Amino acid sequence: MPHPTNNILIPIDFSEQSFRAVKYAAVVAQSISVRLNFLYVFEVGETSPAFRTKQHQTAMNQVHKKFKSSIITLLENLGNINQELFIEQGKVYDRILEKAASLNAIMIIMGCNSADDFKNRFLGSNTLRIMRSSPVPVLASNHYSTLVKFKNIILPVDLSKDAKDKLNRALAMAKFNPEIIIHIVSVVFDADEFLINRLGQQLVEVKRVIENSKVKHTAEIIKCALGYESLGEIISDYARKIDGDVIMLMTQQEISNTPYFVSSLAQEIINISEVPVMTIAPI
Repeated sequence: MPHPTNNILIPIDFSEQSFRAVKYAAVVAQSISVRLNFLYVFEVGETSPAFRTKQHQTAMNQVHKKFKSSIITLLENLGNINQELFIEQGKVYDRILEKAASLNAIMIIMGCNSADDFKNRFLGSNTLRIMRSSPVPVLASNHYSTLVKFKNIILPVDLSKDAKDKLNRALAMAKFNPEIIIHIVSVVFDADEFLINRLGQQLVEVKRVIENSKVKHTAEIIKCALGYESLGEIISDYARKIDGDVIMLMTQQEISNTPYFVSSLAQEIINISEVPVMTIAPI
């Protein structure tokens, strides 16, 4: 039986991207002991009279039927995984955050679309809003990404003030499974020796914290020529090359003393990466 706070929330709408999120949840459940909580939201007014009629009960029954025929089928091979379906009404964004808080969830898993059709679907239109504001880590699946295991966490580190918070969140996630490895990576452009020295000092401190936590880890500084690839492309390529499973990022712009950190780094990587992205809103 999972610890009562080991809850994962998976919003669903029976679309292709929400099925991908369910598959991601299945992989996570095979790596750490969790309870899978599925949330379907009727996006209607809070006081809609339709939800006091027979039509409401019919709609509820249809959701349960779809859930049993599709979601449960996807999870059949996992064995005895604790799971529950919640059906609520209101604004999708509000209900997701409220349910995550009430469950004391350790993670939200959501599907999202490519950059071209990001606003065209029920969940896709809410994913970025959730990622920007959720105090709970959000694991997102795009059209290109796949998740086959939950072991290698890529942790990009710069000189921002949020680096410590991001590290603590990664360590908290690693404690759920002793096999999880945190791969710390810093990127510097055009062999800026001053920046390399500062990043090197920060990596020493980061490694010290991780070693004290007894979590498996690696650390690397990548030196790149300015203008060939964006920071998002470099991190995405690195994650793929070392067989990374998840890239962990802060949702706010990474701020540093170098002008080479692009804005909306998390969104860029979500759009292009073959490795899923887990975002964290700074506290």
